[in-house]
Amino acid sequence: MRQRTLLPLLVLRRTMAYYRADGVRITHDPYARGMAEKYGAPGQTDNEGFDPYGDSVGAGIYGGTVKRDDMGQVVIGEQYQNHNPRPGPVYSGGGYTPTAKRLSDAAALEAWLDAHPDLVNEFTTGGAQPLHNCGMSARNQDQVSLLVARGGDIEAIDTYGYTPLHRMASNNLASGAKALLEAGADPNFTGGSGETAAAVARSSAAGDVLRVLGAHGTKRADVAVQRIVVDGGGSAEVQGEYVATPASKIPEGFAAVCRGQSWDTTDTWARLNAGQTWFEAPNGAYIYHNHLDGMWWIDAADGSGIYKATGPVHAPPAAGYEIIGDHAPVPASIRIFRG
Repeated sequence: MRQRTLLPLLVLRRTMAYYRADGVRITHDPYARGMAEKYGAPGQTDNEGFDPYGDSVGAGIYGGTVKRDDMGQVVIGEQYQNHNPRPGPVYSGGGYTPTAKRLSDAAALEAWLDAHPDLVNEFTTGGAQPLHNCGMSARNQDQVSLLVARGGDIEAIDTYGYTPLHRMASNNLASGAKALLEAGADPNFTGGSGETAAAVARSSAAGDVLRVLGAHGTKRADVAVQRIVVDGGGSAEVQGEYVATPASKIPEGFAAVCRGQSWDTTDTWARLNAGQTWFEAPNGAYIYHNHLDGMWWIDAADGSGIYKATGPVHAPPAAGYEIIGDHAPVPASIRIFRG
């Protein structure tokens, strides 16, 4: 008797694609189970939080004021609505920051930064800095060059793992992406997301940004960091203006540490710095990239480590520093100037 073969029933699931009013693809299903329970039904969402139906965020999620402790440090904890499960800056409930509010008006932003230069890399909800917030609307993207000229950090990473270039890609903001690339943003840098900007653009159906990235190519523009300004609090030992210094010169403080440890100064510097430009302040403090641990270090003039942070090899970050030992809180402002 011939045995009958039972074929499994194939259920064809139709894949839906959703798009915002501006044509950018929504990368989640806004009507998935749990969305309405967490964020509210259509037309009933919290205007300070996330609207899954319009794929828009309020100040509680991105660009809003953050809580600070008695030392002035940003409070890290559960993010608004737990929209991002990663810990991040806690929303203070004060709406958008003054800098974020001015991003759509070049004259207002310029006047604001004239009065408050330290806020060019202001920390907001979602871990966003002003250049990230430029990637949140078509009007904001026009301020990229202004912020870069004032020391904006083009490789800053938010709590989603995105750089400003990633954020432009997620929202298909081509002119902002182009300005960042021309300023030296690395198209290959994956930030904390594990994805390049091109990968983010593809998943967001951001055709305009994909064309910009394709025209630019995969090579980072040769725009080097020339100086770094550290101010706005933190350890007085490392405040000041740092200038780019060739690797052939060894920091005095670094040499002093090597002598104290009976290390070969030239060999140790070559292994740690790997021939890379570093930055020196008038008082002898210095900033360099340690190729052995992958961290950017800010050291006092005597060679003692004060702060360190992860960041791209080609440029130090403006935020994300941790305190080494018993030192003052991290500086409120670090500005990165390229040219």
